Amino acid sequence: MNDQERAEEHLKTIRRLMERATIYRAISAPTALVGGLLSLAASAIYLRWFGDNAPDAPDYFIYLWLLVLVLTAAANTLFIVIGANKRHEPVFSPSMKAALTALAPAFIAGAAFTFAFAAIGWDVLADLVMSIGWPVFYGLGLLATSHFAPRSLTLLGWAFLISSIVEMMVLRFGDHLPFITPEIGNHLGIYFMAITFGLFHLIYAACTWPRNGAASEP
Repeated sequence: MNDQERAEEHLKTIRRLMERATIYRAISAPTALVGGLLSLAASAIYLRWFGDNAPDAPDYFIYLWLLVLVLTAAANTLFIVIGANKRHEPVFSPSMKAALTALAPAFIAGAAFTFAFAAIGWDVLADLVMSIGWPVFYGLGLLATSHFAPRSLTLLGWAFLISSIVEMMVLRFGDHLPFITPEIGNHLGIYFMAITFGLFHLIYAACTWPRNGAASEP
């Protein structure tokens, strides 16, 4: 395949992705709902069972959120397979490969960041570091798909990225903010995880949930 043919195939793939923006919303909305509910549940569990003992058991933070990741990824895979079967398409179509290629750099960097941080040992700041790092990598991954994904995913990516910057500012100037009480400050990381991966995903699911006939649109 020469350069012109590769360019034409790339343009065809992007065109297919753009034409199927509604389908992407139809798939990602249920996934966002599952991820949002699991994230809120994980936040509540952590605050209830581990919040007061976080300095003695910081590892539970990453274990809990890795479980959320695995369950959400499993649900997403299920929705993708069901959607592909309904459209009589292969699961790993050129469109899917293009989407995974766009997401891969940010997600691989996030995995390396988590592995490196875990290797040097967790401490009481683990939840704060992860609650900044994970939304950053996730937001960058979503923004990497902005040239073919629906606008809603791009907005979600910006929401995650901007929220991480806000958290950095809160950490920097938290002592001067009247609404940052000692109790909130002690659990700031888990609150941000609940807002970003929990609340943002639920809002996204509510705004993009497929309406009647949406799944049949091109």
